[in-house]
Amino acid sequence: MPHSSAPDPDPAPGFVTIGRAAKKATLGGRTQVIVPVSGDARALTDQVGALASCRADIVEWRADTYLFSLVGSHFVAASEVADDLVRMARYVADASPLPILATIRTSVEGGEASLDDEEYCALVTALAPHVGGVDVEIRRDGSSALIEDAHVAGALVIGSFHDFEGTPSDDQLAEVLADMNYAGADVLKFACMAHSATDAARVLGAQAWAREAYDRPVIGIAMGSNGAPTRLVGSALGSAATFATLPGAEGSAPGQFTIEQARAVLDIVEGFEA
Repeated sequence: MPHSSAPDPDPAPGFVTIGRAAKKATLGGRTQVIVPVSGDARALTDQVGALASCRADIVEWRADTYLFSLVGSHFVAASEVADDLVRMARYVADASPLPILATIRTSVEGGEASLDDEEYCALVTALAPHVGGVDVEIRRDGSSALIEDAHVAGALVIGSFHDFEGTPSDDQLAEVLADMNYAGADVLKFACMAHSATDAARVLGAQAWAREAYDRPVIGIAMGSNGAPTRLVGSALGSAATFATLPGAEGSAPGQFTIEQARAVLDIVEGFEA
């Protein structure tokens, strides 16, 4: 059975709601802080227990790291692990005080799961009814159908694209964002390694452009030390969310700040009192 009822209708054009029942957050206004949780069952239990005292808005469950704890780096069929992943999804969704975004990042995208496109789509589809949202890598075969299936299951979809080697050209970024929009993703997310300040500036430019062109939330991240400021620019430059870590935890991508660091800067940039 699904975790709970489907999300409410979005509050206004350009805004989307992630979550079910009382655990909800809105993307499209003030920049939301997303905190990753990861690892095996024991690590997840500890991290989920720490969420009640943090100032995050959304939890990203990196389900690929839990999958790795079960089967290691071996290629696996979805049918062999789907039940275990769904059970953990139910636990995380029930125990967390915040809405859950489930992400399966494969080794191709810097993650820990060894899955081909068919198995990836099958597992994300299995998780969708039990969480508030799912991450869908837009370059995977079957991503458009997967987005449709996730919506039918009542989950918000973050379309995503990652380049850990560099920052694509402006035209390539525009093409990726157009593909996400055409496929029906609710939120458009792209993360690229920045080798210079110019790379970081181009990421911010693409983020602001997409926010205006498609009137939906956008998350643009330049990874690495050159791109760190892009995580803290706030909603004025089109940032719907930033990813930050629990104190003492490792980040899920290069350049992440802690929740308290991110929140403190965003409170200043966006004019909110802590």
